[in-house]
Amino acid sequence: MNELTKFLSDFPFFQNEKNLILHLEEFLANVYSIRPLLVFSIQDKFPVIRLDKCRAVLGRTDRLQLYSDNLLEELIIKRSELKTLPSFTVKVENCFYYYLNLGLKRNQFYFTVFSSTIEISTEVLVHLSKFFGSHLKIIEKFDELYKSQELIHIDDVTGLYNQRKLYKDLASLVDKFQAEKDPFCVLFIDIDHFKKVNDSYGHLVGTKLLENVAKDVKSLLRDTDISYRYGGDEFVVILVDSDGQSGKIVGERILAKIRLQDYSVDIRDNNKHIKLSVSIGVAEFPTDAKNAQEVLAIADRMMYEAKESGRGLVFNTQDVFKSSLKKVVEQK
Repeated sequence: MNELTKFLSDFPFFQNEKNLILHLEEFLANVYSIRPLLVFSIQDKFPVIRLDKCRAVLGRTDRLQLYSDNLLEELIIKRSELKTLPSFTVKVENCFYYYLNLGLKRNQFYFTVFSSTIEISTEVLVHLSKFFGSHLKIIEKFDELYKSQELIHIDDVTGLYNQRKLYKDLASLVDKFQAEKDPFCVLFIDIDHFKKVNDSYGHLVGTKLLENVAKDVKSLLRDTDISYRYGGDEFVVILVDSDGQSGKIVGERILAKIRLQDYSVDIRDNNKHIKLSVSIGVAEFPTDAKNAQEVLAIADRMMYEAKESGRGLVFNTQDVFKSSLKKVVEQK
């Protein structure tokens, strides 16, 4: 407990959850010789935690290789139980596998999984869980203050950030990558056949639909992700600290949600339900692009590839490669 007391008493203030979690990882590695943390977040409304439904807060692909799938399944127990459980431990031979509840921030529930040959007491785990839950709330308040200062960059129709803020954030994230090597992913979203909607029902209805689509897009994102109205019926999403695989998963979720919706609008005092679909392009920095302009341009290009392939699709650079390869094979 002496190490824990010193750790908590000397704790610095962090403005984002990733640096907070990295600080926890450093402490656990130094004191308990843990393997690298697996850290995930999931929307709090989900009843059951499944890893394929969670977003990785720290790099997942390289770290998952250190853990057995069976052990992970054993650690990931029912969500209803985890709401009150600060920690959960499984012992296999001479190794301890730990689940730790890190708390809630807005609509996201954070948790971590790690292992060590050293046993960590329940008391230490409970203290860490409670402390990190409190610190996430502090970060949440800081975020709210920051967002109140960002109103100048808000689009009036959708409530999302505008194009000027997008360019500013992309440049900032590229600079951040140079220092911290954190990748990010860009989604370029366009509503299919939206001109027909405006022509058929008028621009007032179109404006209401844009507002509703923006809400649906934002509802599927983490607090750290950023959404923008690019212009007209086009939206852009930046997934911070995410790779192209995560971008494809989020894109598929956005597409599925919008397709399932019956968008209700009033037209001449009659309530009408309109179905919509979107085409989405995905690009990852730095895998797909060398600078801020290029990653946005490639995401835009992937969106047009999705449209040219039939609309209502999510495309990334790998999909384009597979599509081109298929055409070559068919021609032979």
